[in-house]
Amino acid sequence: MTKQCQALFLLLSVSYLFSSDLTAATVTAAGTSTKALNFIQSSCKVTTYQSLCVDTLSVYANTIQTSPRRLVDAAIAVSLKQALSTKLFISHLRKSQFQTFADCRPSTDTFTTDAQCSVEELQEVVNCNSWTECLFHTNNAEVCAIAGEYMVENSCSSPFADPVKMSVRGGISDAVRKSLHTQFAKLHHEINNVKMLFIAFAKN
Repeated sequence: MTKQCQALFLLLSVSYLFSSDLTAATVTAAGTSTKALNFIQSSCKVTTYQSLCVDTLSVYANTIQTSPRRLVDAAIAVSLKQALSTKLFISHLRKSQFQTFADCRPSTDTFTTDAQCSVEELQEVVNCNSWTECLFHTNNAEVCAIAGEYMVENSCSSPFADPVKMSVRGGISDAVRKSLHTQFAKLHHEINNVKMLFIAFAKN
């Protein structure tokens, strides 16, 4: 099985694993509990990226209800899905017209490693047995996401300067590099929100 297929399989697997509880909770606004939404909005106040927290978790309001544990579980699921999505995005770059991305330093292997690191650490969070262990792996996942974000920002030439400009060293459009940065930045922010929710959950 190719790495691209493996990434797709993992992404579909995560979607399936959480479909029974989380994706089934996606309902229209009219059918969503106001109490649950208020709980999510209140809980997200402890996070660094509050708007992202509310936006990504509100669709699961009917499953979360007012349960801190389900809130954290949903946040972990969202982050893991983003990590797998980032990895899949990178695998597409390898096979597309953007193969010259490998000419930049660091190479796509570095970005794949950072994304895979986040995936593996978040999978450990899903299976952790204690708050300390969960927080440890969450921190590790965040470090990997930040590393990927930083590497994108500092690779090739004049990043994000022009949506259609081609980098001199890599021959890749800044639009693609910007998309990759967005993937890692969102992953970083979502994992950070998980961490802050874990800390708040531990205090209660």
